[in-house]
Amino acid sequence: MFCLLLSDYMSRQALNALFPILKVQWQLTDTKLGSISGVVPLAVGVLTLPFSIIADRWGRVKSIALMAALWSVATLGCAIASSYNEMFIARIFVGVGEAAYGSVGLAMLMSIFPKRLRSTIAGGFTSAAAFGSVLGVSLSGVVATHFGWRWSMGLMAIFGFVLVIIYFFVVTEKRLARSQPDNASGTP
Repeated sequence: MFCLLLSDYMSRQALNALFPILKVQWQLTDTKLGSISGVVPLAVGVLTLPFSIIADRWGRVKSIALMAALWSVATLGCAIASSYNEMFIARIFVGVGEAAYGSVGLAMLMSIFPKRLRSTIAGGFTSAAAFGSVLGVSLSGVVATHFGWRWSMGLMAIFGFVLVIIYFFVVTEKRLARSQPDNASGTP
């Protein structure tokens, strides 16, 4: 779960390191650069509550897998975008994919750890956002310098795909149900 949130924020922030390259290559204004960066948190802000409600009804495990797959596909879309408009659309879908991951992932973690550890677990999980932001920008800049900006976004997408595959095989509703601490006796 930590690694998925790390991937989430890496995919979100990787683009910021590419601004100087994209500005020259596509002759973008600062407004357009800001819009392809800002559309992700905008989509997240608008869609987090409705997607969280849907995830509670549809299933957290399936929802998380779908969201991570979507933001990874969208990040790959950023890597192959050939214009500002294509990048903008791909970035919207990065935000759509990321929209409820933080809330759903945190809710799932809170359901499997005892109450006495929940602050620690929440702190560890949410710290992935800060680490992912820094890693996304830093790694993206290094990769872009050596291999080109498309590889920066492609690497973020590959990381996300690998995590989705691991998640798919490791996390199941059945395993989550067995690890519910509220169903077992223990110290609250």
